[in-house]
Amino acid sequence: MKHFSLLIALFVLSFHAFGQGAKGQEFIDGWVATKKGDTLRGKVCYENTKTGERYEKVFFIDSKDATNAKKRYGNEKLTAFGAGGKVFEWVMLEDGIPPLIMERVVGGDLNLYRCWFKTMDSTPQKMTYEVGMFLKKKDNPEFYEVMDKKFQKEMAAYFKGDEAIVKMIKEKEYTIKDIDKIVQAYNELE
Repeated sequence: MKHFSLLIALFVLSFHAFGQGAKGQEFIDGWVATKKGDTLRGKVCYENTKTGERYEKVFFIDSKDATNAKKRYGNEKLTAFGAGGKVFEWVMLEDGIPPLIMERVVGGDLNLYRCWFKTMDSTPQKMTYEVGMFLKKKDNPEFYEVMDKKFQKEMAAYFKGDEAIVKMIKEKEYTIKDIDKIVQAYNELE
């Protein structure tokens, strides 16, 4: 009888876990930062693993909530969230456009952000995205989009006045794939 009870319990747990995965919502350990200044710990889901959709609002299960209720939060309540070792922020790129979720790839005096823009090929069953990379200096509210076209020339212009970084970009023949190394080097020199 004990084995039968154990088998039933395992079946129920696996059914519940399968049901969550079937929807494409996989919750991982993380946190959310509220506009009030609180940091709540729990489980976060920010993308659908089945369709590839990246949510504009995140699902959150507070670790202090005994009911394990899923709540959905967006930029109206949150400023940032973290999940799986990654940090995301809601960022306002332009006036009149709602804030976007951007991953902060490198932080420091110069921040590097990654953002996803839905493509025209997207369908409800399979979402596809174009990735954008942005730079933002702490003392400047403007975001600078990093483009693949004429990368070295554009980066030399962006870092004008910081000859050590410009020299490194030209000597190492960095491409857009190396932007995180450039940002890290800049932050280490500052």
